Parts: sequence; C-alpha cells; structure tokens
Amino acid sequence: MFGKKKKVIGLDIGSSQTKMVELSAGKTKKLVNYGISKVLSDAIVEGEIIDREAVLDSIRSLIESKGFTTKNVVIGLAGRDVIIKRITMDRMSEADTREQIKWEAEQYVPFDINEVSLDFDVINPNFGDNQQEVILVAAKNEVINNLSSLLKELNLNPVIVDTTAFAIQNVFEYNYAPAPDEIICLLHIGAGMTVINVIKGGSSLSARDVYYGVNAFISKLQKEIGFNYDDAINAVKGTVPVGASQDSVQGVFESFISDLGTQIERSLQFLASVTGEEKVNRMYLSGGGALIPNLLEYLKRRLGVPIELINPFKNIIYDPAMFGPEGVELTGSILAQATGLALRGE
Repeated sequence: MFGKKKKVIGLDIGSSQTKMVELSAGKTKKLVNYGISKVLSDAIVEGEIIDREAVLDSIRSLIESKGFTTKNVVIGLAGRDVIIKRITMDRMSEADTREQIKWEAEQYVPFDINEVSLDFDVINPNFGDNQQEVILVAAKNEVINNLSSLLKELNLNPVIVDTTAFAIQNVFEYNYAPAPDEIICLLHIGAGMTVINVIKGGSSLSARDVYYGVNAFISKLQKEIGFNYDDAINAVKGTVPVGASQDSVQGVFESFISDLGTQIERSLQFLASVTGEEKVNRMYLSGGGALIPNLLEYLKRRLGVPIELINPFKNIIYDPAMFGPEGVELTGSILAQATGLALRGE
C-alpha cells in the first residue's frame, strides 16, 4: 500500500521459505525469473524476524543462485503489527480524506498512531447518507524500518510495502474474473500463519491473519507420534516414514485439518456478523499449506464451498520448462504472494 510503481521484484519472506518473483514491465506480463530458498526453522516466528542472519542468507542465496539483478523490491507484511480495517467516515475529497484518516485511525489502531504508517483506499464513495467506505491499513514503523534496513544490507531498495492479504487479492484479480456480486474467500496457508481475505466486487470485506499453519501440523506429528523434524516434513508432504503407522499419521492430519477448518469457519462467521453478507460462493487456496495431500478435498466437504488452487500465472506468460518436473501447478501456489507483490511494479 505504501510506495510508487517501478520495475520490481516481489519478495515474500516466509517463516519456512523465501520466494522472489520478477515479471516483465508493461501491460502484458511475462515471468522473467523466480526463486525459492529455505529459511532456517524458527528464524521467523509469528511474522517476527528472530534470526536476522538466517533471513539475510536466504535472500542472498536466491539473488546469487538465480541471478536477480533488479534492486527495487516490493515486500509483504502480515501479522499482529499490521491492521486492516473496513471503516466508514464522512464523504470528502481524497485530499481531505488523507488529512482526516489519522484521526479516524486512532479509533481502530491499537498502537500509538505516531508510530505507524497509514494508507487507505476508498472502496465505496457513496455509502449511506453522506458517507464513504474506506479500507484502512496501518503498519508499525518499527517493522517497516527493520525490514528496510535488512534489505539495504543486501543492496536492495524496498519501494512498496504491501500486505499479504492484498498481494493474494492482487494476483487473484489479475488472473480471474468473478461476477461482481460473487463473494470469494482467498485462503493463503503458510508455515506459521493463515491469511483469510474475503472479497466482493474487487473490494475486501474482511481480512484476518490466523496464527495457525503448516508448522502446527509438523508440531503435532512430532509430539503425538514422535517423528523428528525431517520425518514430520515428509509426512506432511504425503510420504509416511518407514515403520510408521499410516493410521496414526491420518489421525494427526484429521486433528490438524479440523482445527484449521474451525479457524476458517470462525472468520467467516465474523464476516457475516459484521457485514451481513451471505455465504461465500467460492474459495481459492494458495501457499505451501494448500499442497498438503487431501487438504483441499477435506475443506470442500467441511465448508460446502467449491474450492480450487489459485493459479498465479493463469494470465501471465511463462516458459513451462522454468518449473521443471514439479510443474506450475505445485510451484505456482507457493509463489502466489510473491507474484502478487511483483504485479505492483510497472
């Protein structure tokens, strides 16, 4: 939300992987380059960088191994230090709204208003009696400054700071054309966090970050079955370690997916209570967690909603050979946020 458009790299710093995507400039987008590298376990916890050097190494290895040369980057934020609120305020010009937004934000932002960066988007200028609906975004300056200084150590220039929720919305809207009255839930399942953004007619109705993701599944496998970390990772991917019980792994999966389903249902119930909107019409999944075997089918049955994996390159030109044997179907889900961030460039 913060910054001007330039030729950029979309940089998604996740708690298990770093992802970078570069697209061509111009109206018709082409995938120029991408990369994925691991981040050491516990280097990032609940969106907070704990091991700065591990994160630097992850980004540096991508730049060097994939040959990225573009220095301008767009980064995404999520978690407790980012607030996204749909609010109403008096109808006024954009300039007056910008002046007034700080005072409006004080009602909704649980931080010192002088310690945050604010941005907004007027999504309905004619709401009710002389009112307008606005999406308010606030992020702690400390978080933005820490990320900026980290990237500058790598000679990178952060030109735009966006949010995970809006990056996924951006890549969805670039590739899909839902009906104006269709309610879409975008579910991004990461390692430590799941981001839920419900949209209608190009606007976000509700965006929430839930601290529950793939790491919870890994932790359950370690605690309840006794797997080491590597065996737990393999089990999450669908490969049960030799000598382990398939039934026991299935039981842990069902426990994990039940908890995740509950988190999603609560978010959708909150949406209904706040906006009065009816049931979600369709859901799109992204993130590494979306690739857990059987997860998509389970959520279909539980939520009773058509669900599919998002394809961030549906309307983007790419060479299929870039994705190797895994193909774009698997890799694309992991790159969704980075691609949405890269689309913010020229």
